[in-house]
Amino acid sequence: MKNSNVIGIDLAKDVIQVCKIDKHGELLSNKAISPSKLKELLAKSIPSIVAMEGCGACHYWARLAQKHGHDVRVISPKKVKAFLQGHKTDANDALAIAIASIQFGMRFSQIKTEEQQALQTLETSRKFLDKELIALNNHIRAYLGVCKPLEATKAKRMVGAQTSKARG
Repeated sequence: MKNSNVIGIDLAKDVIQVCKIDKHGELLSNKAISPSKLKELLAKSIPSIVAMEGCGACHYWARLAQKHGHDVRVISPKKVKAFLQGHKTDANDALAIAIASIQFGMRFSQIKTEEQQALQTLETSRKFLDKELIALNNHIRAYLGVCKPLEATKAKRMVGAQTSKARG
């Protein structure tokens, strides 16, 4: 079937579900552990296929698993859903991730470096800030009764004028 064990990981904030399958396809364990125990498990395990769903924390855990010599596979949650058996529980999700990771033709996501994640965070923050700035500009326009769009510099002057009127 395959040459190495599979560790399927369903990531969460406090408790992480880990499903281990041996190279013959037998389920070894499927239990919830803490993040610190997962670090220990990855360090002590023989090099295996480590699979997880793509999420905010998956790149951190993927880099950590790679440091310990594991073959890491990040799978889109949409693709994992097809392998879910029964209700959506953490244990069933971890099992589905493990099964999906060994399927022929499955496409995996690229693991981001810390630099790539930092750049993505900056870009996302910039977009968020732009949206907030537009919303604030619209709020000020509505408060001041201005119908046409305002440039940011003009809006600052109008707010400054209004606040000085209120004070004085």
